[in-house]
Order: sequence, then C-alpha cells, then structure tokens
Amino acid sequence: MDLFHKETMKMKHMKRFVALFAALALVLAMAAPAFADEGTTPATATGSITISNAIPGTEYKAYKMFELSYNPEEGTRPAAYTYKVVDKWAEFFKTGAGKNYITVDDTTGYVKTASFEANSTKAADFAKAALAYATTSKIDATKTETASSAAEGATTVTVTMSGLELGYYLVDTNAGALCSLGTTDYTAEIKEKNEVPSVVKKTKVDNEDWADENYQQIGKVVEFKTTIHAKKGAQKYVLHDTMTDGLTFNGNVQVKVGNANLIENTDYTFTTNPGDGCAFHVALTDDYCNGITGDKDIEVYYSATVNKKAVKTSGETNETWLDYGESHETTKDSTTTKTYQFDLVKYTKVDGTKHLLDGAEFKLYEDEGKTAAVKFVYDDTTKTYRVADSSETGNETIKVKGGKVTLTGLKKKTYYLEETQEPQGYNKLNELQTVNLGENGFEPKASVDTTNKTYTSGGYGVENNAGTTLPTTGGIGTTIFYLIGGGLMVAAAVLLIAKKRMENK
Repeated sequence: MDLFHKETMKMKHMKRFVALFAALALVLAMAAPAFADEGTTPATATGSITISNAIPGTEYKAYKMFELSYNPEEGTRPAAYTYKVVDKWAEFFKTGAGKNYITVDDTTGYVKTASFEANSTKAADFAKAALAYATTSKIDATKTETASSAAEGATTVTVTMSGLELGYYLVDTNAGALCSLGTTDYTAEIKEKNEVPSVVKKTKVDNEDWADENYQQIGKVVEFKTTIHAKKGAQKYVLHDTMTDGLTFNGNVQVKVGNANLIENTDYTFTTNPGDGCAFHVALTDDYCNGITGDKDIEVYYSATVNKKAVKTSGETNETWLDYGESHETTKDSTTTKTYQFDLVKYTKVDGTKHLLDGAEFKLYEDEGKTAAVKFVYDDTTKTYRVADSSETGNETIKVKGGKVTLTGLKKKTYYLEETQEPQGYNKLNELQTVNLGENGFEPKASVDTTNKTYTSGGYGVENNAGTTLPTTGGIGTTIFYLIGGGLMVAAAVLLIAKKRMENK
C-alpha cells in the first residue's frame, strides 16, 4: 500500500480532528456538497462558515490552512478524511510554532498527528501562534466579511462566509479575540465569543466620591479616574483622553488593578501630546493583553489644573475612549468640570429702595482665618474679576465700581468676604461675611437698574448704612457751641443778680 493510502487509513480514525480547533476556529466548510463517484473527492463541493453573535461593523477573516480530501461511504456524510497543509502554511508546521501542535509529513504534506484537544488551552495557544504567523508572513485571508449593522433593539448580527473550498480554516476578527468553533458537519457555525470592552470616566468631588461633574476654582487641581473594563482576548488596547482648553493636563498617570500598580514600559506605555488632539495615550503592551484571561477592571488615575480659560458656563469637558483590535473603539465617556461665578453688590436702603453704592473695596478668603486670600484679574470692559491662575500675578483687592461687579472662576463652596474700604460717608462692616456658593446658596446673578442705580435682588448684596460724624472746626457747629455757651453765661448772670437782691432784702 502506498504512502498516500496509508495516510488515508490513518485519517479514518481521526474524525475528532474535525472539531479540535475550537478556539482556533478551524472549520470543515462543506455546505450541501455534490458528491462524485464513491472513492473520490467532489471537485465542486463548497461549504460555508456562519458566525452567530457577530459584532456589528466587525471584520472577520478566514484563512485556509488545510485542504480536505475524503471518501464517502453509505449516506451523504464523508467517512474518511485526509488533510494536507496549504503551501503558504508549510513552513509554519515544518520549522515554526505549528510543529509543536500538529505533525505534518515533510514529504507529502499530509497531517499525521495533532497534540491537543478541542476547546483546550493548548488549542487557543495554537490559534494565537497561527494568527501571529499569518500576520508576520503577510498571508492573505481566503475570505473576508464585515458584519452589517444590527437591527433596532439588537446588539449582534449573523455573518456567513459562503463559497469556501473544503478545508480547515483559521477565523479571526479585528475586534481582538479569536472566534471559537466545533463542528463535524458540512457547514460550520461559529459563535463569536469576543466581548466588547468599555470605559467609565469619573471625577473626584469634595466628599471623596467620584461623579460625572464637579466644580473647581481656577488654579486648583481636579482629579480623574477612567476604568477600563477589559475582556478576555484583549488586543491592542489604547486609552485616549482629551481635555478642553480650560484644563491643563499635569503630565502623569497611575495605572492600577485593585491595589497593585502596573509597571510602565512593561505592562503599559504612556505618551503625552501624541499629536492626535489627545492629552495622552495609555497603551497596554501585547504581553499584558495576552495575560488577560477573564474580565478585569484596569483603573487609570490622573489630574489636570483648571486654568484661566475655564470661565464658560457649559464647563470644561474631559473625554475618554478605548481603541481595541484593529480598528474598533468603545463608546466615549466624559466628565464636566465647572467654575462658579456670582455678582457682588454694594447698596444702601432709603425708604425701602436699595440704591447702589460706589467705592467699596473687599477681599475674598477661602478660610475664616483669612490666611488664603483669592487673587483676581480685573476686566474693566465686563466689570468682571476672574480668579488668577498660576501664570498671573493677580490682586487681592476687589473694587466695587458702580455698585456691582462679577466674580468668576470660583468653586462651589463657602468663602469669606471682608470689607476693607467702605464708601465715603458710610459705616464700614467690621465682621466677615459668609458667602455660601453651595447648593443651598443664593441666586448668583443680581437684578440691577443701572440707569436709576437701584438693586432689586440676586447676587450677594452687602448693605451699608450712613455714618454719624462730628462737625468740622469753623463750621456751623462752632456757631452752635458759641450760642449755647453765651446762653449759659446769661442764665448764670441772671441767677447771680437774683440771689444778691434776695440777700439784701
């Protein structure tokens, strides 16, 4: 018996080989083949691979690794299989990693033995090795299909690769993880086991909780945390982060799983200003991705400083997303950091009407002990005092011109206001004023009539009362004193004369 028939007889006992590439996604692709005469291989037989649970928009590639020959017996199913390696894969099994998993006859190219079972860890390792060889050797896919969009309310679709010559195929997806398959039929069905990763973005608030939004003062630091929900089969994970103009990235990150820190340049690489509009990238290394065997939460901590541009009411946005696989990205997530502003109003009340006062001066403190005065930069055009950032000198004095100014760039918290100069003719306030910018504070915008110089409501109003002062020397007061003094002298003389007359009598 010649070598070919000997190999054919051996293959009779290897029907289990049809299903042994579960993670490898090798498939006997035969869909309703037209059989030839008994003992021959149907030349026109073709098959298909159906991928259920496919991810919309994902590209699937099938690589033919082995040709199939078979001898049909009674019925319609092939009874004896012979597998021969495709030429472009021969070196992989001769000198490459493939020889550790499947033994191929060097002379005939027929498969002799396989050293692993279906759905095993070793089968998955073989799949990764085969895909790596296809990539480095630039082997073109036999068939490529892209999953269509999902129907409304659905998250997955079905992809069919039809018209495939009979054989075993490696099926890969650019979403990252290899497909899995087990079949002994003419058509192969794969269930996509690749799970899509996701990211969640949060920013720290005062009570140490993490939230979607916070307030912070210009010049202060705001902290962020992005959680990568990594999945088995992770490939090419790259975290992107962008910040709007009012946030300045502080240039460092901490990457953790639980309480353990990941090691830069071993587990991940970190790049600032990568040139695509992002503040930074964190890319997990291939070795680290290959070690992700199940769901894993990877936390990335970093911070930014609120700068002088952070004055728009919509706030500053920090957005993040994850690239994975060849061309996929997760849904983006973001946080918003805002600064607070309010109107400071100086007034006096006359007959129930609040009249604006000019000329008062104040200082605003972050603490009741007056150790941290806020420094401002003044814009005369908008009559606005903006908190100075680290690049500016700033001034602690707030001058209330025309009775109202706006203070911007503050945090939503409690501040303390000190009057350092009262309007002329009015009493100075001696006590600190508590300015609560929290949730239960006041309406920040004041309602004023600049024409009539009156104040209705809103903002933080500081009332001054007119002062009582002594008259100046040489004024009307002197005349009054002289008149009163003269009157007293006349009264005293009258009393003295009256007393003398009474004594003489």
